[in-house]
Parts: sequence; structure tokens; C-alpha cells
Amino acid sequence: MLTKPSNTVLYFAPHQDDELLSMGIDIASSVKNGYDVHVIVVTDGASSNVRLRLGNREFCEQCHTQHVYDLTKEDFTATRDQELFGCCDALGVKRENVHFPDERIVDGNITLDRAKEIIKDFVARIDPECTVCTIHPNKPEAHHRDHRTLGLAAVELYKEGVVKHLVTMEEPYVAVEVDHDPGEEPTVYYAPDDIAKQIEEAVKSYFLFDPKNKRYAVGFHSVPREMNQLITEKGLYYHTYE
Repeated sequence: MLTKPSNTVLYFAPHQDDELLSMGIDIASSVKNGYDVHVIVVTDGASSNVRLRLGNREFCEQCHTQHVYDLTKEDFTATRDQELFGCCDALGVKRENVHFPDERIVDGNITLDRAKEIIKDFVARIDPECTVCTIHPNKPEAHHRDHRTLGLAAVELYKEGVVKHLVTMEEPYVAVEVDHDPGEEPTVYYAPDDIAKQIEEAVKSYFLFDPKNKRYAVGFHSVPREMNQLITEKGLYYHTYE
């Protein structure tokens, strides 16, 4: 269990599914241990190539059907948000504690200044003494630019004193592959059985394929290997800044 110095914990994710892949174990643990947990997703998640794949008229081996689903970017964001809500339900997060910025960033376009604005706004609005958790700003070649930029924004705000307490978390699929500099290795926490079961339930929201109800298993189509890795390895890779 990763203890926090404040009662309120804000988890900032760049896209729908990052809250689960990088932070889900800690989110469930924090809820279980009585913290006031909030999840904030900062982009619309609409730039994933899965949107076009869902309408490419090709047979999909993953969902055993032909892809004939022409989704607008707005439709795609909406279905990804439903996956997010289902995931957060499984992790124990209250629906009213799942947030988006008033103006969500276009997926792939997070800037340092805009990310800092969003983090500052939610910290001031919810609890200035909160603990902020987000993606670790690893080496540029290690992962998605949005992930790194959000992490860099949180680190800068911590150095400026706006964020009082900070934890950054590495994507498991990055943590086990990146060549960390000496002293920069993450601490690893493995989920106990009860939390692991919650993670399995949360993954189901991203694997749900039910087009009649506008569910298209975006997470499953996007990162199936990473989702399955989370279930089997059950590892949380984190850095503290106290």
C-alpha cells in the first residue's frame, strides 16, 4: 500500500485507459483505505487509430466480426468515456469524482502550459493540500508525448510549490523495458488478491464489445497486450517526491 500524506488524492490521466494501466492498482488501494479519490482525464482520447479501424470493413480476429462502425470523433470520445466510467466504478471511484476539464485537450496535443493550467485548476478547486498522481515523465523515446508532458507539468508544479505532494507512476509496459538511469528506478508494489480482482473487473469495461449499446472495446483493440500484462503481473511502478 502506497500511503499518502493527504486525505485527498487526484489522479491525472492523459487518456481513457491510462488511469487503469498506470494507476489502477493505486486508485483501488486508495479508495479501499479511505482516501477521497478523484480521477481527471485531460484529453478527449479521439486520436486513437482504433476509431478508423472500427470502420475499415475488415474482419476483426479480436471481436470475431467485421468492423462496420463509422464513429465520429465525438462518438468515439463518448464510447471511450463509458469505458472509463465502468473502469472507475470497478475501482470504487464515485461517479461524481470522475472529471474532465471544461475544455478537453485534443488527443495528442497536450502542451506543458495547458497541462499545468488543468492541474492547477483542479488542485485549487478540490483540495490545495492534495496528493497529485500522474504518469512519470520518462525518457522522451519511452512513451507517448502526451504522457510525458502531463508528468513534466506535475513535476514543475511540485517544484513551484503549487502541488504539495506528488507521486508519478510508470506504465508497466514501459517500466519493464526502459533503461533507467542509476537511482531512477521505480519502486514496485504488487497488488494483493482483493485489489487484483478489482483490476480484472476494471479491465472488463475496456474489453466490452456491444455495438448495439455503443460499446466497442476500444481499450481491447488498442492495448490488449498491456491490459493482459496488468492482469497477470499486477505491478504498480511509482516514484515519490517527498
